[in-house]
Amino acid sequence: MALEYIDKAPTLEEYMEMRRAVKFTVLSERIASNALNNAFHIMTVRDNGRAVGMIRVLSDGSYANYITDVMVIPEYQHQGIGTEMMRRTMAFMQSTLEPGDTIALYLMSAIGREDFYKQFGFRERPNEALGAGMSQWIHG
Repeated sequence: MALEYIDKAPTLEEYMEMRRAVKFTVLSERIASNALNNAFHIMTVRDNGRAVGMIRVLSDGSYANYITDVMVIPEYQHQGIGTEMMRRTMAFMQSTLEPGDTIALYLMSAIGREDFYKQFGFRERPNEALGAGMSQWIHG
């Protein structure tokens, strides 16, 4: 395995295939293309050129930042790839700060994956300071 962690988006086809492989919601090509083109930061993991994982960060360019699309295709899971993507993404986000800056970093964990994100300092909601995270899918 010759893994490369590249700060570049996968192709649209690779992105859609990875989403299918990890059983994420199927997106139209238009929506998927926008997801790739409008991200603040994307890292793709490649094994001999093949896209095997990725992570995206969305941002308002200020304090609100959201990690999404943390995915590693099944045959590459449980090999530390997700951990390394998160480690590198957290370091990247830290590198965007100037002394005295504070930003928020949000994510929505898949059921059963909360402990994975806790190792990076994320806290479950609700807690003593924050209400429950909420979401919905809107269909056209």
